[in-house]
Amino acid sequence: MNTLPDHIFKAYDIRGLLEEVTPEIARQVGMALVVKTSAKTVIVGRDMRSTSQELSHAAIEGIASMGANVIDIGLCSTSMYNFAVSSQENVDAGLMVTASHNPSKYNGIKMAYNTGVPISGQEILQLIKSGISHAETSGSVSKQNILPLYLDKCITTVSIPDVSGVKIVVDYGNGMGSLSIRPLAAGLGINLIELFPEPDASFPNHEPNPAIEENMLVLRKVVVAERADFGIALDGDSDRIGFVDNEGNTLRGDQMLALLSKDLLLREPGAKVVVSPNQSWISSDTIRENGGEIIEIRIGRTFVIGAMHDFGASLSGEVSGHFFFKEFGGLESVDFAFVNVLGIWRRSGKTFSDLTKDFHNYSNSWEVNLEVRDKAKAISAIEKNYVNRASFVNKLDGIRCEFDRDWWFIIRPSNTEPLLRLIVEATSDELMKEKRDELIAFIKENE
Repeated sequence: MNTLPDHIFKAYDIRGLLEEVTPEIARQVGMALVVKTSAKTVIVGRDMRSTSQELSHAAIEGIASMGANVIDIGLCSTSMYNFAVSSQENVDAGLMVTASHNPSKYNGIKMAYNTGVPISGQEILQLIKSGISHAETSGSVSKQNILPLYLDKCITTVSIPDVSGVKIVVDYGNGMGSLSIRPLAAGLGINLIELFPEPDASFPNHEPNPAIEENMLVLRKVVVAERADFGIALDGDSDRIGFVDNEGNTLRGDQMLALLSKDLLLREPGAKVVVSPNQSWISSDTIRENGGEIIEIRIGRTFVIGAMHDFGASLSGEVSGHFFFKEFGGLESVDFAFVNVLGIWRRSGKTFSDLTKDFHNYSNSWEVNLEVRDKAKAISAIEKNYVNRASFVNKLDGIRCEFDRDWWFIIRPSNTEPLLRLIVEATSDELMKEKRDELIAFIKENE
């Protein structure tokens, strides 16, 4: 290969336009993955994007040409892929063709060790550039239907009360989630009301990203109109899940982490829970009040997965809707998150809104993305103007300033775009909006 589009090789994966992520690149990525991991057996999965099948085939060719055996699990969600990679003794690494919730003009490849720890796209790029030779003997290629094993794990690992007849609305966002949620719900006797179930990488209805409030609007309306017990929304590759209560209120990932943590700590006193500095007071307060140990790490699934393994943590959740469980190798499983929440709610005997009302104690802006010319200059101005006045400052990831127990904000730069990401939380909606608008105006004046 004479030239490589270096910019598609990201810190944690490979992602670019359809014409940039070519079969030839996928083939060489497969080869480099074997060199990087010394894998003898590799799981390969793919999503529904227009080029995913040909990229998967090319990656399989590259892996096999290095003498490694391939287990092709075909169309799958990332949650299924995570399970396939981490739960089988003979698997050494994994590769999945997906661009998550990115628009249809994108595709990508992510790779992981059998621990689930991601492999850097930049490291793979350097291996490709160094030159890789085929093995003398090719590996074998076999197929596996991982779904039955995965669903059995979800259902048998947690105690689920009788949920037959409950009414749940699910917004698949035209992603991969229907592959697992539909048979899971059928097996439990759930009355499932489905929105946008057909996998379609053009995402014709809305961006499949439950971390953006506007993407939850249809789900919220249908939950209320159908008088459903609650609703869920999945992202494109189904490794993130969002929740809506029976009154149509959206719950962020950190609010749901509070719910999951409270239940976990009843069963496992003193368990370790991984959090990050962009989370609400409600998650850390709930963990402490219930006797849990907080492990705080930088924002991002790579850091979460590392901490889950390094500290022996039982649970983690991100604002964006990733939930990580020790039962699934410290990796995400939206289906396991769903059945856990389903069980917690059913056992409580409450409506979903009553169950979660205590997790709405603070007003939160959600993440606000601000386009700026000079990120470093704007952050420096924030630091000079706010840090000295704060009662608590956290610089683990960006800058988080807390002002007694009245309000806090976190500001951090995007690694790939000219954006600053801002979250503001306060004890009242009025104070949150006041401080959010104050910070936005200050950033614009000092960028």
